[in-house]
Amino acid sequence: MANFILIIDPDPERRSRSIKTIKPHLPLVEGLNTNSCSTGDFDAIWAASPHAPISYLADAGGAAIVWGEAIAQTSSERIDASRLRNLWKTSPNQKLPPFDGFHAVAVYQPHLGLSIAADLLGLFPIYYYIHNDVALVGSSPQLFRHHPLFQPVFNPTGLVGILLTNGIFDGQTLWQNVRRLEAGHCLTWQPENAPKELRQYQIPDDTGEYTNTSFAQQLDILDQVLDRAIARSAPAKPIARHAPIGNRYSLFLSGGLDSRMLAGFLHRQAVDTVALTVGRRSDLEMACAIPVARTLGFEYHTTALPDHQYPAYADLVVNWEHLANGCDSIIGLGWGVGSYLRNLAPRVISGFLLDRVIGGKSTYYLSEKGLSFESFFPQGINRCGFAPQLLERLLRRDVFGDSVQERCDRIRSVYESYSDVEFKRTWWFELYHRQRLLIGSIAGWQLSFGAWPVLPCLDWELLKITAALPVESLAQRRAQYELVRTRFSPLAQLPLDRNQFNTEPLQLTGRGQRYIRRFYEMQAKWRQFQQQKLGYERRHYYRTFDLNNPGWRLVRQQAEPYREQVGHLFHEEVLNELLPPPDESIQFAIDPITESSKLKVLLGFLLWSREHL
Repeated sequence: MANFILIIDPDPERRSRSIKTIKPHLPLVEGLNTNSCSTGDFDAIWAASPHAPISYLADAGGAAIVWGEAIAQTSSERIDASRLRNLWKTSPNQKLPPFDGFHAVAVYQPHLGLSIAADLLGLFPIYYYIHNDVALVGSSPQLFRHHPLFQPVFNPTGLVGILLTNGIFDGQTLWQNVRRLEAGHCLTWQPENAPKELRQYQIPDDTGEYTNTSFAQQLDILDQVLDRAIARSAPAKPIARHAPIGNRYSLFLSGGLDSRMLAGFLHRQAVDTVALTVGRRSDLEMACAIPVARTLGFEYHTTALPDHQYPAYADLVVNWEHLANGCDSIIGLGWGVGSYLRNLAPRVISGFLLDRVIGGKSTYYLSEKGLSFESFFPQGINRCGFAPQLLERLLRRDVFGDSVQERCDRIRSVYESYSDVEFKRTWWFELYHRQRLLIGSIAGWQLSFGAWPVLPCLDWELLKITAALPVESLAQRRAQYELVRTRFSPLAQLPLDRNQFNTEPLQLTGRGQRYIRRFYEMQAKWRQFQQQKLGYERRHYYRTFDLNNPGWRLVRQQAEPYREQVGHLFHEEVLNELLPPPDESIQFAIDPITESSKLKVLLGFLLWSREHL
């Protein structure tokens, strides 16, 4: 994406001075190009990868900017700045039409004001701050502090939401009066008026359309809509004058189900694809990915992320994302491979979020009482955050008051507002929160500084169809498994990464299947022994997320001096209980990946406090 800021300010000297101050800070990584446009009281400036698709215009009639690929929903047309401005020119309260693809769009016209929106699921981050007749809008709150009218005041409510859900909640950031635009909304504003977030897009709440169709027919429908979504987002050949000239795509190939399925579709459509796997040659993910690339004839590359870079990734996450997406992404999958991606292809396509889009209506929130908020809260949205009771112990009441209970009540209210159907509530909440934020930040914000992200999950037809399919067809990834088995059988017969020791293929063929299955079971036991007794971890995901690994220990050392900085917010004894010194290993009860997520957010907040408290 572009790291951008828009400033609407009637004081030309103040606006010019702010832009001049901001400009050297925009390129948050090396290799980015800076550009800008202005008209009247409006100035915009951004830094982006040389490959980033950006269209803009500015004249006496105003300005329009498209960062990314805004794809018309009724065709494969890429919307440029001129077309965008024509779509919004009659009323200040008119919302922009939604587009497919990963993008942000902005239109400013002096007599109408500002309108700005992002992709269907709000993966492209948009933050805003309004002060009388001045508006600051950007991809990160970090740049706002360079405007003289901005007041960076700590927001306790924002922190409570982040600690409960492991990401920003309800648009509340760590700074008062700075909000992140909600998913599926368009921001409109005129000077001297309050900003408005108008609903622009919502996942359809249709049910019953495919009740009388067989599972085989549903698979055909899903196959077709996925095929169209990938063809529109990653065309094998230029499809319009707006289509990119260079049509080579890099693909994150993890060896798992999502990237394998996506690889099958790309191969079917003859898309020029180069595959990339992150990790060591000995990793299980790579052992599963290499046969897929070889079978499909994809050019194949690997890269590793060094432990000593973790503190640098932590600085990027903390300073530019302000904990909006948690802190798990410090592992650097997005930030760490940007320069590598830049040399592979101008676009990077990934299966991020596809597991939730076409396999997300899961039953893993079932309890004895059935699917409900009471089962979803601890096992879903609060699973990677602090339990409310523990958070009450950690936070000083004189600062936070009843914020924990108020945020919990608000979480329930938002959850219940999504649909009258319980499984859709869990599905939407997952997509609009954890998936949108943590996974979306890696898939979009971070990767885009190397190559522009192409995300088939951001397709209105795909979302519409999956929303209407019966939960039984999608739950536990049933449809995904069957698509690979029936459409890409050679890929189904290759070892499959499941973030587990057992890499048994989806489909065993020929004689001796019982013995082959036994082989994979024995192999898994040997790998488990290596990990538990010898400390030899071949699962890349587990190794890089381990809070006790050398990289995370460097981050813990980096954060250690700032405990006193947050002493007025946290009870010291509880903080020390949760976060022991960096030289001590932290023990986890069951799942070290999930259980460490909340502690990583605390570490991130300590690092955030050094500049912002």
